[in-house]
Amino acid sequence: MKRIILSITLAALTMGGAAQKTDSTHVNNDSVKVTSGNLSNPEFKGGQKALKKFLSKNLEYPEVAANYSVEGSVIMTFVVGEDGSLSDISAHDCKIERFNTTKFSQETESRQKELKKQFALLFAKEGARVIRKMPKWTPGTLNGKAVRIKFDLRISFIDPNK
Repeated sequence: MKRIILSITLAALTMGGAAQKTDSTHVNNDSVKVTSGNLSNPEFKGGQKALKKFLSKNLEYPEVAANYSVEGSVIMTFVVGEDGSLSDISAHDCKIERFNTTKFSQETESRQKELKKQFALLFAKEGARVIRKMPKWTPGTLNGKAVRIKFDLRISFIDPNK
């Protein structure tokens, strides 16, 4: 299988990278309420550049998607634990953004819907597989203490035959 990733967008939670002052409510999976403090977001060891390299090396574009030149994205959500381990991995907002319209138009409307769902599921499964393969991250901190933080990561799948 060919490996490819074109773009990685970290959610607003990770933008800025440095410690942030917060005066709002923050709820993690332990339902801890935070009203003020310095929050530092979790980070892939080596930073965004290392994350992109890891994903480029490990992410595989599903071969069946190549038959229809399908491109899309999925937002993977996971929790970075106090020890940097990743858990509670899920996918949402799976989108099919481009495909070979000529090939798709040869399929019935119901088959087209079925294929789009299948491709979105393939992208979500591949995203989850790669996240499970990741090494531990540097955990996020609140006032200098490691805390569990929910994290969103957008992964884009681009047809490698283009």
